[in-house]
Amino acid sequence: MKSLDERIAVLLHRDRLLALGATVAMWVVLVFVLVAAAPTVPSTGLFVVLAAALVALGALNTASAAALIRRYRLASDQVYRPDIENLDAQRAAREGTS
Repeated sequence: MKSLDERIAVLLHRDRLLALGATVAMWVVLVFVLVAAAPTVPSTGLFVVLAAALVALGALNTASAAALIRRYRLASDQVYRPDIENLDAQRAAREGTS
């Protein structure tokens, strides 16, 4: 079995990939919404406001995902150690009762 530090590193890596994937998916959806809504927008000024709002929303969400990953990296032991210990205890309890 892997050491606790190795398991924490695996979980952190997985969470980084999931955050990156969710951020990319969000940008794809935002661009799709902009393109899909463009023909129905009555004026160019309103389209610029819509585009600016979508960029602001995407930028804020991207920044929050980056901050989350940075915080998880800095406090990975505090974030992941209790989960791993709890999962190990549950697994041991299941194996003990089976």
